[in-house]
This record gives sequence, structure tokens and C-alpha cells, in this order.
Amino acid sequence: MKKVIFLDRDGTLIREPHDFRIDDLSKLSFLPGVIGALKRLSDAGYELVIVSNQDGLGKDYSWEAFNVAHQKMLEIFEGEGVRFWKTLIDTHYASENHPERKPNIGLVQPFLDEVDVKKSWMVGDRKTDAVFAKNLGVRSITLKDPLSNDGDVRITETLPEFETVKYTTWAEVEAHILRHA
Repeated sequence: MKKVIFLDRDGTLIREPHDFRIDDLSKLSFLPGVIGALKRLSDAGYELVIVSNQDGLGKDYSWEAFNVAHQKMLEIFEGEGVRFWKTLIDTHYASENHPERKPNIGLVQPFLDEVDVKKSWMVGDRKTDAVFAKNLGVRSITLKDPLSNDGDVRITETLPEFETVKYTTWAEVEAHILRHA
């Protein structure tokens, strides 16, 4: 059974621009400390899985535009020794309530039998990420980057019903996970 850290992408690994689309290399910007923290967490035995909602991908903007920045992001992580076990992208709109769109767990369902949920985490920046963690049965951390786009859908108040811990830096996230491993 694998210890897994499920990771939202935009607003968690990389900064989210005001148009909510990282469809150009000029919009690619990493959150401070994310690369080192993920490397150390990986070295501590965690598998890393990106689970990202990308509304309208393939409809409102092209896979080609998305992949330029996405592949560059993965290349930079890999160059620093950070490898992802899986990268899962959902393209449905929230209004579709598709079973593969977070907070639903359809994207991860095929490999959940390999995951030790008691030792796994979800790190994200939105309420949907905390609900996704609850639906999976894993612990939740909300990372609120003060410089990222701050839309209404972000967690801005305490949400005890989702049992999420809130931090503003990757150093805090890393320390929390390692402390509670």
C-alpha cells in the first residue's frame, strides 16, 4: 500500500492567474518552496499524484496550449528529482457534476486499492479539494498562497466539517505532513 500525497495543481503547485488558465509559458510560476518540499516528501516515501480540474480544456482552450505549460512544469519538477506517480486531469465543468471531477473521486477510483488512505493526504487551495479529501478518506491541508488569484471558491474561513488544516507556505505543509507521518 502506498502513502500518497494528492495535489491540486493551480494555486497549489503553481500560481493561478486571474483568468484561471495556465495556457502559456508566461503564466507558469511555481509557489515558493514547492519543489524542495515535494522532493523531501517523496524521499520520505510518499507517492505524488496531481489531481486537477481544468474547466473547458479542449473546448474553451486547446490541449496544445495547456500542454506547453503543463509539460514544462513537469520537466522542471523532474529536473529537480520530483516525479509524479500519476497526473490526472479532468476537463468537465462543475455544472456537469461528472464523477471524475473533484470533489468526486472517479479519477482516482481505478487505483485506490493501492493507496493507504490512513497515511495519505490531499493538498489543495479550494473547498473542493477539502471535500475531495473527505470523500477519499484522507487528511486534508489547504494551502492559501497570499499572492494567488483569490476567487470566491477558495476557503477563506474555517471549515471544521471538512477537517482541513490551513497554511500559507510549503514549508508549513511539509512540516505538518512529516510531523504527522
